[in-house]
Amino acid sequence: MGGGSVKKINPTNVSIDHVLVALGETKEERDIRIRSLFNFFDAGNNGYLNYGQIESGLSALQIPGEYKYARELFKVCDSNSDGKVDYNEFRRYMDAKELELYCIFQAIDVEHNGSILPEELWDALDRAGIEMDEEELARFVEHVDKDNNGTITFEEWRDFLLLYPHEATIENIYHHWERVYHVDIGDQAVMPEDISKHTHRSKYFIAGGIAGATSRTATAPLDRLKVVLQVQTTRSSAMSAVTTIWKQDKLRGFFRGGVAGGIAQTAIYPLDLIKTRLQTCASEGGRAPNLGTLTKNIWIQEGPRAFYRGLLPSVIGMIPYAGIDLAVYDTLKDMSRRYIIHDNDPGPLIQLGCGTISGTLGATCVYPLQVIRTRLQAQSSNSSDAYKGMFDAFCRTFQHEGFRGFYKGLLPNLLKVVPAASITYMVYERMKKNLELE
Repeated sequence: MGGGSVKKINPTNVSIDHVLVALGETKEERDIRIRSLFNFFDAGNNGYLNYGQIESGLSALQIPGEYKYARELFKVCDSNSDGKVDYNEFRRYMDAKELELYCIFQAIDVEHNGSILPEELWDALDRAGIEMDEEELARFVEHVDKDNNGTITFEEWRDFLLLYPHEATIENIYHHWERVYHVDIGDQAVMPEDISKHTHRSKYFIAGGIAGATSRTATAPLDRLKVVLQVQTTRSSAMSAVTTIWKQDKLRGFFRGGVAGGIAQTAIYPLDLIKTRLQTCASEGGRAPNLGTLTKNIWIQEGPRAFYRGLLPSVIGMIPYAGIDLAVYDTLKDMSRRYIIHDNDPGPLIQLGCGTISGTLGATCVYPLQVIRTRLQAQSSNSSDAYKGMFDAFCRTFQHEGFRGFYKGLLPNLLKVVPAASITYMVYERMKKNLELE
């Protein structure tokens, strides 16, 4: 496949006449088609379109509303910004969009036979830095290719992208298909909207990794303090825990286990257990135990099952946390649109605020499970008073400490939320600029 980007056709060299020829359409037929589409949106026969009508029309066309194309399409069409889109404004948008789509279509159709072949589309995507296997390419073509003949005509290309309000670059077209028609929902962290799972994946991985590592390192003292409080079964304050950590290890004691903790977020559960052991075991002579020695001792003295102590409450806590976090986040974002920014898209600060509140509420609701998980992780399974399992840990914690025992370390845990999110986004945005991802 060739290198470089897709060579664009100069729009000054094309006209609506070229579009008519490509579509096999007369001027009158095109006028009727555009008027019919306008009337489809103008269900109330008002003679103009408002945002609500465009949103309803896109919903009727089964274009998901969460992708905000309704609001963006309305802004693009409303050229005089009077809050209404009349037919002339709508027509100007259609003329400009069809010319734009014709230019990108001609740039991809290197054989100039009036159809985009799968290999031509693949080559264009490859030159734009987008990796795609044959199976996914076939799904892409199949979605656009309405007559199922294996190629994409200009009419099919136009129908696919006519109401897409952004510039029709090959990168944007791919993102449009991926987000609207090829959505993957998993249990991973939410990805920013400008990330595709295929474009520049290594650079995004580097940017996200550095952002996560920086955030994790900066909030490591609060994480260490939280874990120390979680495993203590006696009454103690956060200040006394800070004093204990400082006496044993000085400043570096607050960062003990941070590396293992960061890896555990992207690797396997046993590393999280090792992180907890590092954060809770006593120091000898002000020195933290060696990571390799600690791991070896757990394996020899407690066996491989010890690396999965506390896994059950950890897994159980994931589902309600994610559900609460996302539900509250969406609710707060909708409320901000309704009462604060009045139908505009929430900016980064509002999104950060919504995410902070939703994350805080979600973490608080499942925090007892986190305490039990940490206590199971921190205890050697060979100790005489070791918990027999999750239920035993719940019962003994309640018997000796009451309900307060389930919320030990909550304050430093919540104090991590704002700086962790802020640092992550700030470093991530800086790394995107440094890596030329925007």
